[in-house]
Amino acid sequence: MLRNLSKATLVLGTAAALTVAPMSVSYASSGGVLAYAGGWQTNGIYNPQPQANGNILQDGVCYAPLAYYKFTSSSNNDFWPVLAKSWKVSDHGNQVTVTLNPNAKWSNGTPVTAQDVYTTFEMQFIVGNAQSWGLTKMKVVNPHTIIFYKNPAFLYNTNVLLQQLLNNNNIMPAADFNPILPPQTQVWKAVQEAGGAPGAKSTQAGENLLTKWSHTLEGYNFKGGSNLIYDGPWTFTHGTSAEQLYTKNPDFVFANNITAQQMVVTNQTTNDVTWRALENGTIDYAGVSFSPPVYKQIMSVHQNHFIAAPQSTGMSFYFNEKIYPYNMVKVRQALAYLVNRPAATKIGEPIGSSDVLIPDGLTTTANKQWLSAAQLKTLNPYNYNVNKGISLLKQAGFKKTAGGWVMPNGKKFTVTIYAPNYSDWDAGVQEIASQLTSVGIKTNADVMDSTIYYSPNGAQSGKYGIFCDWWGGWNINPYDTYNQAYFAEPGAYSVSNTGKIEHNANATNIMNVPETVSVPGMGKVNLLQTTVAIAGNLPLAKQKEDVYRLAKSYNYWLPALDVWNQLAGRTYSTERWTWPDFQKNQALLNMFTYNTPVVVYQVLGLMKPKQ
Repeated sequence: MLRNLSKATLVLGTAAALTVAPMSVSYASSGGVLAYAGGWQTNGIYNPQPQANGNILQDGVCYAPLAYYKFTSSSNNDFWPVLAKSWKVSDHGNQVTVTLNPNAKWSNGTPVTAQDVYTTFEMQFIVGNAQSWGLTKMKVVNPHTIIFYKNPAFLYNTNVLLQQLLNNNNIMPAADFNPILPPQTQVWKAVQEAGGAPGAKSTQAGENLLTKWSHTLEGYNFKGGSNLIYDGPWTFTHGTSAEQLYTKNPDFVFANNITAQQMVVTNQTTNDVTWRALENGTIDYAGVSFSPPVYKQIMSVHQNHFIAAPQSTGMSFYFNEKIYPYNMVKVRQALAYLVNRPAATKIGEPIGSSDVLIPDGLTTTANKQWLSAAQLKTLNPYNYNVNKGISLLKQAGFKKTAGGWVMPNGKKFTVTIYAPNYSDWDAGVQEIASQLTSVGIKTNADVMDSTIYYSPNGAQSGKYGIFCDWWGGWNINPYDTYNQAYFAEPGAYSVSNTGKIEHNANATNIMNVPETVSVPGMGKVNLLQTTVAIAGNLPLAKQKEDVYRLAKSYNYWLPALDVWNQLAGRTYSTERWTWPDFQKNQALLNMFTYNTPVVVYQVLGLMKPKQ
């Protein structure tokens, strides 16, 4: 999570890594050298398995996925093929058949096979991830074809499943990992046992075996990476705690597109390490936070540019509807009008964020993907309007007096906004407190240490009427944002893998949103059931209809007020490389958020060194 900070903050490792001499790589001329800021533990291990504890190999550089997801629409097959040639979804979304590109090879010249894909996801079964996607088994049909099977009763729609299978997992070499894996028959026996009745001895035995094997996978060190084979654009050459060097892999399936003969990665141990590299012109791309003075200096040299790419999250006010007067929808709506969100964003997030145009739980990008223009026009943007806010307070029974606003119960209306001590959130909340105070609502900003804030005695205690937290679910799929608002964040309900809604009687409900709300022009909407429905394999038209019902309900009921959309702030240099016109291509722009863009652009043949 990148935040704009006034001082350099520790990101990974320690500054001690800077004492190691960098490798000898010439940046003076382009020469096909591409450099970016990455990150790894200075005492890490060489193990590309995703759950490896402290793996130092950079994600996506020397291992490739089956395809890159474009994150551009609500359709299910919006990908660029990489190691996969094609894929087919059948059996109502419960079966996915992947066919590999016959030209896909490892760095030793041997083919990438379906067995490599099988081994990759077998390890995901061992660590328990594959089960959480609803997978039940896999079948190797031939060296280039593999079938994945999902439990039909499992609540996991095809779009998300394809993201996991095609985009989210780089394909690992069976030749390297099979020696440290148990026999396949033992793996599947343990997986089946672990999925048995809770508390049964056989279930515990299966879980224990999976845990044991997981620890082996997480801690195994391939000792330098020289004995690994790679299926990605570059192979690992050598590295220090400060820098790594990768060399073009001539056996990569799209090697002809790769114009970077070498990839150099600088370890972003602290923000100022990356600032100095950008200022010195030694890296071409970085994801890093800035203070305004540093931002101005870095953007003035080496043809550095800043891009804020779409990201599905941001800062929001959550209301606890059990605490008076936030149980009144008109009060929540009044506050939405009385909070100048653009002004708060300008103060709290001057670099790398955007205004929330419509507070409906979805980002601006997601709104365009899921809602029609006509539907968007029915939603209230709650543009800053003091008169409308005051009118709603009066309709709710509030009275303006010389001493401030008085609630219908006769008590003075004072507001306390609770927030963790993130510097950007602190500044934004202070600005909002000032705005509300200026219209006669005495408002305090109670900013506390984040450890205390997120403890059971903090925001999770249910004592706060208004509290700040992330919104948006960190994923473009609408299910994630509404799941956060109605299941994960409140804590009162949970949903099983098969869609059964359960009330957590012993949990503290920190929002107390009704299960069903009445929305003008739409009638009653069951928020929980509708949220669960869009997680499954509904026809796309029906899914969009339900997403609109949730967006309209959120926009009217306002269980939370989304203040700003935190974007993915990235810096790139055009001094040595030509970049594609990503500003006019949403899929390419999204790579700044969800992938390492220099890798994707190279694979697609879209980056060229300047002469």
